[in-house]
Amino acid sequence: MQGEHARSIWDRKYVQGLPSLEKPDPFFVSAFDRFVSNLFPSGGDALDLAGGVGRHALFLAQRRWSVTVVDISGVAIRMLTQKARQLDLTVNMFAMDAKEYLFPPDHFDLIVMFYHFDRDTASGVLSTLKPGGLLICKSSVIWKSYEGATPLNLRPLEGGEILPMLPGLQVLHHSERPVRDRGVVEYVGQKPSAGTIQLAPPDREFR
Repeated sequence: MQGEHARSIWDRKYVQGLPSLEKPDPFFVSAFDRFVSNLFPSGGDALDLAGGVGRHALFLAQRRWSVTVVDISGVAIRMLTQKARQLDLTVNMFAMDAKEYLFPPDHFDLIVMFYHFDRDTASGVLSTLKPGGLLICKSSVIWKSYEGATPLNLRPLEGGEILPMLPGLQVLHHSERPVRDRGVVEYVGQKPSAGTIQLAPPDREFR
């Protein structure tokens, strides 16, 4: 029932319109340019969890990536289908809760998670990332205190919590800062492999 409730909420939001979720996030663009483009100049396989109407999926598909989008909202998936068709792009789409997705092992070169860090799927995310693959993540952080009815697995992260939730990834970028009445974490990690190249010294920023 919890999933159906979340689905109806997001369906309604997308019907009403969410302009802020239609353009690629500036952090995603900068992280892609810095960490992804040189490592995968010909694209690869990408997974966009809770990808909404495809602001990042379409960005990737336009750059020769094979993209899979998982989102709980059927409305968002239909909107993405229409946009992809208009742009003559192919995107694999699944209208389902991220928890229901069967993460294929060692399958994706890039995983994108923006404002949907589900603690229950963290192990699946790690397992489906190929050795040498990258995770770009941005999520809410509890900066002072939190009061709300959000399920425990989807509540905003505690400060620094993202690091133990993603064990084994080499941290390439990690910053946390306050934004109005909450905080935000921006993270880039890489799954090590025998041929993994250190792309840059880890960035750490806390304000």
